[in-house]
Amino acid sequence: MTGDICLCTGLRQAAHAMTEIYDDALAPSGLKITMFRVIRRLSEAGEPTISELAKIVGLDRSSLGRNLKVLEREKLVTFVGGTDERSKVVQLTSKGRKALETALPLWHGVQRRMKSTLGAEKDAVFRVLSIVEAEIRSDR
Repeated sequence: MTGDICLCTGLRQAAHAMTEIYDDALAPSGLKITMFRVIRRLSEAGEPTISELAKIVGLDRSSLGRNLKVLEREKLVTFVGGTDERSKVVQLTSKGRKALETALPLWHGVQRRMKSTLGAEKDAVFRVLSIVEAEIRSDR
């Protein structure tokens, strides 16, 4: 049974390694890839509510909430308006916009590098993602 590699473990290890590569590349910006992901989508979305941003980023509200707390603590985002948590609007701060401006070329660089490194296998990555997401939807 030792030769039977767990698919979930293998994918998690690959995701961890890729996260480390992207985190290292983004380090000069002060952002981690998890932070960059949210800030980038937020900059494209304008001023969404937390629920709207969760859908845009593809995270559940509680996971996004944890990410946003870190971003708020780092003064990269702020919350405005709303009478409760669901109706608050998320905004990038000037520090957040500056961090994104610094991070974007770094992200483009590591993105090019990893696409080149993966070659044709990058298409397989997206096929696997598509298959797994379809499996999740079929289970619900």
